[in-house]
Amino acid sequence: MDTDIDSLDYGSAREYVLAFLTTLQQTRKERAVAEEELVHWEHRVKVADNRGEPQLRKTAALRVAELRESVVRRAGEERELRRKTAALRQKLGVLGQRASFAVDADALLAQLRQLAGEPG
Repeated sequence: MDTDIDSLDYGSAREYVLAFLTTLQQTRKERAVAEEELVHWEHRVKVADNRGEPQLRKTAALRVAELRESVVRRAGEERELRRKTAALRQKLGVLGQRASFAVDADALLAQLRQLAGEPG
């Protein structure tokens, strides 16, 4: 499962979450571009209708169908990435809290020996 970061150290988990966030941003941009193109090609369909050019209309309508599919697919990817990044952010917060409580056992042992007056 791609949201399982429990076995990673905090730094690696942070990089992993950042990669998901970057992918989410890229997907949003791609969806926005596809939506803009969709509007443009829908306009072309109307222009072809007004001019009475069925071949141009057919070509533009095919492109509209492709772009609609692309927008729907990217919107679905975006929803899934938002869900996963929310889960990953929550897990990263937990990992961060655990990392702040992590103890360097060797350093702690050295400090205890020093306090007890034992040689290192």
